[in-house]
Amino acid sequence: MRQETVLNVFPGQDENQRLVIAIEQEPGQESRLVLRQESYSEAIGWFIQSRVAIEPNQVAGLRLALGGSTLGASSTRQGQSPAQEAATTEPAILSFSAAAG
Repeated sequence: MRQETVLNVFPGQDENQRLVIAIEQEPGQESRLVLRQESYSEAIGWFIQSRVAIEPNQVAGLRLALGGSTLGASSTRQGQSPAQEAATTEPAILSFSAAAG
C-alpha cells in the first residue's frame, strides 16, 4: 500500500482548485516527491487532475531552479530520499537581481 506525507497545499485561483506537494512511497521502492493539481467536486470531493513525480536525483535541481537553495555539485547528496533531502537542507533566498546577473 502506498504511503503519503503531504508537505504543503497551495490554494488555486478559486476554492475548487489546489496544488499539493507530497512525498509518496510504494512498498519496496524509493520515496519520491510529487506535485498534484487537484480539483474539488461536490459529488466526489477532491480528485487529482494531473500528477508529476519528481525523481530523487531531480530534487536538488528543482530546488535550485525555484531559488530555494544554492546547492553546488560538491554539496549534492547522493542516495538520499526526497524526505531526507528536504529535512537536511536549510532554505535560502536568492534575490532576483542576483539570479539574473
